[in-house]
Amino acid sequence: MSVFREYRSLPGPIWAMAAARMVNAVGSFVYPFLTLLLTDKLEFDKGTAGRILMIATVMFVPGSLIGGWLADRVGRKRLLITAQIIGALCLGIIGFMPFTPLIIWPILIQNFFFGLMMPASSAITYDLTGPENRKTAFSLLYLSMNLGFAVGPFLAGFLYESHARWLFIGDAGTTLLSLVFIIILVPETLGSASGKPSSNLEQPEQGSTVRLLLKRPILLSFVALMAVPWFIYGQHSFTLPIFSKELFPETGALLYGKMMSLNAVFVVLCTVPIIGLTRRFRPITNVAFNAILYALGFGMLAFFHSPAAFYLSVLIWTSGEILGATNVEVFTANHTPSSHRGRFASILPLISGSGRALSPWLTGVFLLTRPTYYAWYLSLALGLSAAAGFLILRFIDKRRGTDAEKSALLNNKFPQN
Repeated sequence: MSVFREYRSLPGPIWAMAAARMVNAVGSFVYPFLTLLLTDKLEFDKGTAGRILMIATVMFVPGSLIGGWLADRVGRKRLLITAQIIGALCLGIIGFMPFTPLIIWPILIQNFFFGLMMPASSAITYDLTGPENRKTAFSLLYLSMNLGFAVGPFLAGFLYESHARWLFIGDAGTTLLSLVFIIILVPETLGSASGKPSSNLEQPEQGSTVRLLLKRPILLSFVALMAVPWFIYGQHSFTLPIFSKELFPETGALLYGKMMSLNAVFVVLCTVPIIGLTRRFRPITNVAFNAILYALGFGMLAFFHSPAAFYLSVLIWTSGEILGATNVEVFTANHTPSSHRGRFASILPLISGSGRALSPWLTGVFLLTRPTYYAWYLSLALGLSAAAGFLILRFIDKRRGTDAEKSALLNNKFPQN
């Protein structure tokens, strides 16, 4: 079955969620430029900006933990809508405030509510899909989001210098607009029959979340190791804009906006071909490739500094991003009990996402006494090390195998590499 035919076979609510993500991403103006807002408009040094970004990311943690618990009890859809409305209002308020350090507070609050809604969004996708179409669903959501990102950062690059307030107003407006698709077309999936478990690892279970996680050492090791690629990926929103501005003081912000749009355009054009080329590999194998491409894409900037090199770098690490975005959640969902989808969807990203949360702060401290390009040497070393770790886990996981994988292999639906 071709990738496009698989897309057409997905449930209608998955398409509605994809449309919502695309609209939301068109107005994703704030976070791609948050580092520049802190260091340029508010004139914080790199270390302080890194700490602020880390705190903003940490605010995601309590929101996600609470959101996972609520998603398994009060419902996915209601939680998603409420949290997204409040988060949008937090961003919209900033558009009418003076540009002082006080704007940091609504940004922090918004991140809490973003964390609150993410487990609900993931749980809906888990509920509506099974192992046989889960990778296709996540790839469609990722592709749709990047259709929006192909436009958003490019527009933000023009707004940044003279109309920075519209970054916040536009972001809030598109966030609210995207909810129309969720409200009208996406059902409540808590307790539904969709996405019924098809392996022992997905069967509903009794017990605490911690106990069930400890019963899955491969899954725990996987998400812990994912913190390393996330740390490297965090450089694209922290070190990359700073490095661009250092090398090209007059055009660095615009160059960065173009790179982010190139990232999104490449995702739109190449997600389907890359999925086609790598579909015969297990999700964990593709995640190892993800780490290698991050290492090469970011690491090359230690040696090459022309605008063309920046664009080539984006193409390389974006290829890794595609592999990560279309395989990581597939692996975790296939190892998650259906009774705990919301809670697993809240905790597991926190473990792996700690790498991205710590990335701005640790990198900022690291660069206080070193040239900015040293971050690229660090990315190269960490990426190659993480890839080796994933390949070791792949060997262990392949020897053990999951019931879902064994069943799918018998039906020629699952990769064997």
